[in-house]
Amino acid sequence: MEHESQRKLIGNCLEHVGHDVTKVDTFHNAMELLRSSDFDLILSDVHLQNGGSVFDFLRWVKGDPHMRAIPFVCFSAEPPEIGKYLADGVRTAARSLGAARYITMEHFNGPLLLQEIEWLIPQERTGSYYLGDGSGTDGHESKQIELTN
Repeated sequence: MEHESQRKLIGNCLEHVGHDVTKVDTFHNAMELLRSSDFDLILSDVHLQNGGSVFDFLRWVKGDPHMRAIPFVCFSAEPPEIGKYLADGVRTAARSLGAARYITMEHFNGPLLLQEIEWLIPQERTGSYYLGDGSGTDGHESKQIELTN
């Protein structure tokens, strides 16, 4: 996400339901973090501007045997006009490179984002929000990474 406010909004949405969210601001910082920690999901801005494209990042993740199984989600909130125009081609390319999802939102919608990604997170790591018992988290934290510009 280009703006800190969008990163914060997405992070707050995911943390509200019990996920441990790690935010990084560049492709290279994400690479360093992914080499040293384990994550259940990678959520990456489609329109990266700091050190590489989303395709470079996706190729790198899916090319590493230790990270290959991590679901990779390409996300675009409030895409620019050119982003809207190119969305179908970018979606097709991202999926062919191994992205699990390509999500575009004209305006950020937290419940919709959660609905789009919940099936990608291992059930034993989702917390009781997804199980519907209303008791908060189940003691397991799901780690996610959000790559932003």
